[in-house]
Amino acid sequence: MSNNSSGLGTLIGIALVVGAIILVVYIAILLAGAIAAVAGAGGLLWGGGTALINYGKSFKENIIDSNRAPA
Repeated sequence: MSNNSSGLGTLIGIALVVGAIILVVYIAILLAGAIAAVAGAGGLLWGGGTALINYGKSFKENIIDSNRAPA
């Protein structure tokens, strides 16, 4: 009986170690996904803001400045 329970304990220990490794990998993947999402949102805001500024400058230069009546 001692042999069987020792084998069972080893099996449970291995299962716990494998479960802990899977949990750590899962958490690392979740963190990487969250960091990528934040970086993507930041890039979208940065790029979108830059585009809006450039559109505003182009509009001013092409429409407003080029259509001024001579003084």
